[in-house]
Amino acid sequence: MRILSLLLGTGLLLSIVACGSTNNVQPQLPYTPVNVALQLTSQQYAALRNVNGAVVLPSGSSGRVDGGGIKGIIVVRQADNTYRAFERNCPYQPYSACALVSLDPSGLFMKDTCCGSQFSLQGQVTGGPSGLPLLQYNTSVQGTQLNILN
Repeated sequence: MRILSLLLGTGLLLSIVACGSTNNVQPQLPYTPVNVALQLTSQQYAALRNVNGAVVLPSGSSGRVDGGGIKGIIVVRQADNTYRAFERNCPYQPYSACALVSLDPSGLFMKDTCCGSQFSLQGQVTGGPSGLPLLQYNTSVQGTQLNILN
């Protein structure tokens, strides 16, 4: 009888903890195909010639994203021939119209002014309510071309 009570109590405690943790679950970003090629020698992407240099590929006026992704892409040069490409749609409340990540004018981090989330140049959360890092796309360099894919 004592074992049964202990098992029931443990089960009840686990179900309460499990139910309470669902409040921290963030919705997933919708899937969208990404297939972008940037010519690194272009003056348009001159910032990518320096480590920690970044460029923003904005969304187009017709709702179509010129740079791919959901709301555009931020590309950051991490090191020689190493680039990271991040979705601009903030993972915290991604269906909000204002959930848009931008490069801070300092160039030292990325932020979403809507929810206040901040992200490192590696896409990790450094502040604000987001519990998830930025969605990262695959990158590869072939000669002077940077390819961004998912």
